[in-house]
Amino acid sequence: MPEPMARAHSPAQRVQAGERISRTSLAWTVAAGSTAIVIGLIGNSVVLVAFGLIGLLDAVGSGSLIIHFRHAQRHEQISDRLEAIALRVVTIGMAIIGLATMSDSAYRLRAHSVGHAPAAGVVLAGVSTFVLAMLARRKHKIARHIPSPALQADGWLSAMGAMLAAVTLAGTGMEAAFGWWWLDPVAAVGVGVGAVSLSVALLWSPAP
Repeated sequence: MPEPMARAHSPAQRVQAGERISRTSLAWTVAAGSTAIVIGLIGNSVVLVAFGLIGLLDAVGSGSLIIHFRHAQRHEQISDRLEAIALRVVTIGMAIIGLATMSDSAYRLRAHSVGHAPAAGVVLAGVSTFVLAMLARRKHKIARHIPSPALQADGWLSAMGAMLAAVTLAGTGMEAAFGWWWLDPVAAVGVGVGAVSLSVALLWSPAP
């Protein structure tokens, strides 16, 4: 997955690296998100369905960045307008994900609802934790070299997806071992609050 950024000195190579990581992110989030939704619907797991929808929203952000970076390669320069649009798409998506996560978690706390994720869903959450964390790290590194605030924000979106996957994994394990049904929704609320706060800060930041 990682490209040797140390050798990608030219602006064109850096933009190409941005497009490649965005394509990788798009492919993963569509595949993992769709799979999570199917597994969640079959196993009646609200947690997995929510995680899958979050992944598809993440894919929208990656798609906007692919368009942005391809335009930059054709015209041999970064478009400030497309950078601003991509940043808004990513940050608004982050806010939607954060609000949806808080809403779902509040409902589960009120209803004393326990998410029974099927074994396949638990495995998917575990793999997603690792993959999304690696994608987030890579996006942040490439974004600093371009530079691209939009890709940087998308890296935070992937990091939030990794945290939610980890919450799903830990919550399922703790509920099964100790009956701590509340751990998953409480932790998810914290992730959601952080996502909304970060998205507001990014939306109010000066346009690139």
